Amino acid sequence: MINFFRKIRYGLMDKDKTGKYFKYAIGEIVLVVIGILIALSINNWNEEQKTRTSEVQILEDMIREIEDDFESFNYNIERHSEAVNSCEALLDIFNKNIGYNDSLSRHFAAIHYYTIFISNMGAYESLKSKGFETISNKELRFEIINLYEKWYPIMQHNDKNLTDDILNIKRNFNQTHFDKFHLFQVTSEGFIYSGEMNPNNFTQLQNDVQFKYFLNSLLSSHSSVVSIYKKVKTKANSIIDESSVEIQKLK
Repeated sequence: MINFFRKIRYGLMDKDKTGKYFKYAIGEIVLVVIGILIALSINNWNEEQKTRTSEVQILEDMIREIEDDFESFNYNIERHSEAVNSCEALLDIFNKNIGYNDSLSRHFAAIHYYTIFISNMGAYESLKSKGFETISNKELRFEIINLYEKWYPIMQHNDKNLTDDILNIKRNFNQTHFDKFHLFQVTSEGFIYSGEMNPNNFTQLQNDVQFKYFLNSLLSSHSSVVSIYKKVKTKANSIIDESSVEIQKLK
């Protein structure tokens, strides 16, 4: 096409038709510019499609990983809720001076339940490497960063603090007040909480000010952990819902 216009232009120059020559020259330039703009538009469209495909892939991976985290959320909430119930049951029995019965051994064990939350970080690390701007929705982008950089660490920090407290009680108090400590049971599915703790002297323990302090402290800590887990679970669920909507828009 360009060669065609070039021949016409040269012909007009030979015939000394300057006005028409300039018109054809301008037309040739316009065609070249239009061709460049079309090429740029196609290239931009291709890049936008690649960016959208990458965003969809990250969001889909993140949904799967957060859904997998829900198994840990639910398990840990259940364990700490059991611990809360056991703390309340023992405090009630102590305050009412009710005598010992064999079922209490499971409550003594349950107050020592602790958990570890390890999240799936693959999709989030991929997002960090590609750049957070990969997520075009600003609100969703903020919520995702907030979940992984703020709420997950808070949850893990609370878990660790409670675990440290429980291990401290186990090392410095329980060994002289209990003759049995069995917290975990190994099954084909792994470790499960199923244990018993028998006090050496229930009446003495019932009147022990330090142990009552431990019970109240553990009750508060377990309750706090449950509250945080539920809060983070709600935020994670919101991200799943919003990501699903965003994926439909991008597709």
